[in-house]
Amino acid sequence: MAGTPQYEDQVIRNVFAISLREQDADGTANPPVICLQGLARELQTEERPLLFGKDTIDRAIMARLLDAPEQYPQWPLHYLIGCYGRATAEIRQISSLRDKDAANRLQLDLQYCKELIASNAGLLLTMADSLFPQPDQAVSQGPLQLLDGLTSSDSSLPSGFLEDLVSRIEPDDLPDLVVRLMTGINQKLLKTSPLGEWNGLLQAILRLTSIKPIARALTQSPAWLGAIPGLSLRPDEGRQVLLTLLGPAFALAVLPDPQWTNMTRPEPSVGHQCFSDVQNRRQSDVTASQHSLRLTMSSIVDSLHNISMNFLRNQDTREAMLKWIGICLEWNSKERSKMKMDYAHAAPDSFFINLDAVLLKMCEPFLEPLSGKAWGKVDAGYVTNSTRISFQEETKLNMEAEEEKTYMQQRRASQEGASSSASTSSETAGSRPGSAGAAGNGPSYHFICECFFLTAKGLHLGLSKGITESAEVARELPHYIRGQQEIEAAIQGSSGMDLHMLRAQATKVKAHVELLHQRKLCFDTVLQEPSLLRNAIAFYRLLATWLMRMAFPPLTQGQMPFVPLPEPTPVQFRCLPEYFVDDLCEVMLYVGQHSPKSLEGLQVEEIITFMVVFMGSPACLKNPFVRSRISEVLFVLLQPQAGENRRRAPVAASVQNLIEGHPMVQQYLVRSLMKLYVDIEFTDRSNAFYEKFSTRASIGQILEDLWSMPAHRESWKALAAGRGPPDARGAADGQHVHLQFCNMIINDSTYLLGEALEKLPQIKDMEALMDNKAAWDALSRREQQEKETELRHESRMIQSYLSLAVIAVRTVEYSTTEVTSTWLLPEMVLRVANMLNYFLQFLTGPNRRQLKVKNPEKFGWRPKQLLPQLASIYLHLERADSKGAFATAIAVSDRYRQDMFPETCQVLRSLGLMADMDIDELENLAQRVEIAEHQGAEEDVEMADAPDDFLDPITYTVMQDPVKLPSGAVMDRPNVLRMLLSDPRDPTTRAPLSEKDLVDDTELKAKIDMWKQQRST
Repeated sequence: MAGTPQYEDQVIRNVFAISLREQDADGTANPPVICLQGLARELQTEERPLLFGKDTIDRAIMARLLDAPEQYPQWPLHYLIGCYGRATAEIRQISSLRDKDAANRLQLDLQYCKELIASNAGLLLTMADSLFPQPDQAVSQGPLQLLDGLTSSDSSLPSGFLEDLVSRIEPDDLPDLVVRLMTGINQKLLKTSPLGEWNGLLQAILRLTSIKPIARALTQSPAWLGAIPGLSLRPDEGRQVLLTLLGPAFALAVLPDPQWTNMTRPEPSVGHQCFSDVQNRRQSDVTASQHSLRLTMSSIVDSLHNISMNFLRNQDTREAMLKWIGICLEWNSKERSKMKMDYAHAAPDSFFINLDAVLLKMCEPFLEPLSGKAWGKVDAGYVTNSTRISFQEETKLNMEAEEEKTYMQQRRASQEGASSSASTSSETAGSRPGSAGAAGNGPSYHFICECFFLTAKGLHLGLSKGITESAEVARELPHYIRGQQEIEAAIQGSSGMDLHMLRAQATKVKAHVELLHQRKLCFDTVLQEPSLLRNAIAFYRLLATWLMRMAFPPLTQGQMPFVPLPEPTPVQFRCLPEYFVDDLCEVMLYVGQHSPKSLEGLQVEEIITFMVVFMGSPACLKNPFVRSRISEVLFVLLQPQAGENRRRAPVAASVQNLIEGHPMVQQYLVRSLMKLYVDIEFTDRSNAFYEKFSTRASIGQILEDLWSMPAHRESWKALAAGRGPPDARGAADGQHVHLQFCNMIINDSTYLLGEALEKLPQIKDMEALMDNKAAWDALSRREQQEKETELRHESRMIQSYLSLAVIAVRTVEYSTTEVTSTWLLPEMVLRVANMLNYFLQFLTGPNRRQLKVKNPEKFGWRPKQLLPQLASIYLHLERADSKGAFATAIAVSDRYRQDMFPETCQVLRSLGLMADMDIDELENLAQRVEIAEHQGAEEDVEMADAPDDFLDPITYTVMQDPVKLPSGAVMDRPNVLRMLLSDPRDPTTRAPLSEKDLVDDTELKAKIDMWKQQRST
């Protein structure tokens, strides 16, 4: 019966596989049943029955461990673990007994058994060399004996065993024990790839860290941050994070590490097993491998996140976990911020991608901007005052180093004198002293604030850097493929030693190409993992909203921002790292180029409006090239169909709808693009000259796309007419922005098309030389190679110039169908006339045959398209010119020739490039230009003896609207304004100058007008 001593004896014998009678011993059982003969004799001496009971359990365990048979199949610790599991099973079985009192007594006895088992297991682990006999291998293994039970699903540790074990180990002994156990797990992790047995290892860490005393012991150990006896840690050695207790878990790698060798590479190799010989594999196989790897990555990240949260949910270990994250970032901040990092001194890419994925999951509860969970908690003061991570060396949004130093000194002084509970910012107040203490003696910040800035820096060093490295691999791969092809071609005609060397070189290059293919596909697999991109976009949506609130505080009260944002921008905003915006653009660019479907279903309104506002607000982003990244993002997301029937790439409907229908986007996008088009000119970057044209080409194509959308076209027209939206100062500046834009369009068109047209004759001459066999053969091989190299270089230059120039000319062509007032302003009309006349000279002049080259399409040279475009611009401006200013400007242009228009009309008619009606109109314009030229000649005669003070000092023509400059000089207003468009400085003193500094010289104007009247009569 259940309540009898015999039943209790049987239960205990089942649990411990022991007996007190020889006949009950069974060496074949699993586990073998051992007779405790010594204990039986002791009980007989004490005249007690040979039955196990609660009062003899501790003696039985001691006797079993002290007298263990030499050939017993289990080590003592494993035996105790099995006893614990059998005790747990007996408790479950006994719970079904009808006699509840007996069941309760037995369960209490069994619970006592489990406590004794855990206590003795603790003694085995902490006093193994002085108490119980164990095999030497078991002694050397120590706590590593638990590994199989932790990592294997077949022999897992019984539920509750670890908790009971830890509770019975002295606190001073626990850190060394669990660190040794973690070290054993880490050694296996470093040899394991995502294709291997990683799951059990991560589950072991997860189980260990779920036990608070173990988590606390891990963080209290010097090994938590990688401290190893005899090894000095260096803060600039980012690779040291792999020595920390969590480092190997976060380094589980799909991405290959350049520092791996054949001895240290985790197996099975992801690149070799999933992407080897990819050039000869079906795309479906590669896609299936990527899909499988992404599922594995997702599981790894879930485990890493759960492990991290085990520390973060525990108040005793939260600070240590945050400190570990901060150190991972700080140790790698220098090396992973370099354009060309050295992997020997940096944590590998996979480590940071895993860390980023975990950080993003930590942020998930507060990522929705509309929830408001982050507001009042994300404190901008973290950037200047946190001692966990540093932003001091980072380029700021709009603050120079000296100003930043002064600001930080003032802020520290203010904080030292303020109460510890004072808010640091009316917008971002929300520090919670003690809630998530920062490292060192700095201020404390809310946990949400910590997560926000740690994630921003983590993405900078991880995801953003990974995208850059991926792009480098993508650029490098075609170069090596071409090299491989060249070597293979050279082998065909080689022999002897040359052949041997070429084959060796071919083998080497082929192996490198194979590695590059594998590396590229690994990057694609990792960086295009859907949940990683979705979470990153969600984070940057929150970041964009926060930046907007920081730059424009009234937004927190519901007021919509102006463009440009008001000046001065809040100082806390200006000292934020520039990479906050740059990384946002980097990620959005990557998504738009490689994974546009990731945007489907995502809310990106805050990101798009942020881009529109900040692109047009130079006071917020001092670096025009950061703003130009925004235009790149818009270009990639929209893939505009500019003029030449380009195929529009898939773009998320949500993005398209925002561009076409969002009121703020409709109101400000055209203005912001035009403002950036102008501002990109004024920069001191070393390669700015070439970068600006690339940016302007993107802007030009976006603008052409917007012109096709009625709302944006109306915004464009309103801007040019001075009816655009007011800026933050209450004045409509759109007309001036449009004027500057038009001026830059003229500059670009003139330079780019001019360069191309002047180089085409050189191409023609080189092609003629190559076609002349005698002349070509007369050159040495070196001279021929130099000519070929020059031809390739010049061809690329012409192709680039023409592609950019065509965009600029086309912008003028389509926009002047409805927007002409700006082009006809006094300061602009002569400039546009000069540009058009200059191009017409090339296309219709006596040297136009020099522009005929072989295969002109290769260069993008299409004169039959360009000529009618130029003619259309002439007509658009002429139709809008009621005062005859345009015809006069054409006539006075030093690039005007009388035969220019007749030749143009003849070409247009003969080739059918334009409607006869339009050509007739162009001929009428030519007549008006001739009349204007004749009138101008007569006026020149009449004004020939004008007093010197009536003449503009630059053009030496009689002034129409004289104005005084601050320097005291007097100039004609159109001439001053024309110069200010390209250089906002006083032409005499080089001091800054703007239109508002000009003062009408009414007295001089009156004299000039009277003199003219006298001359005319």
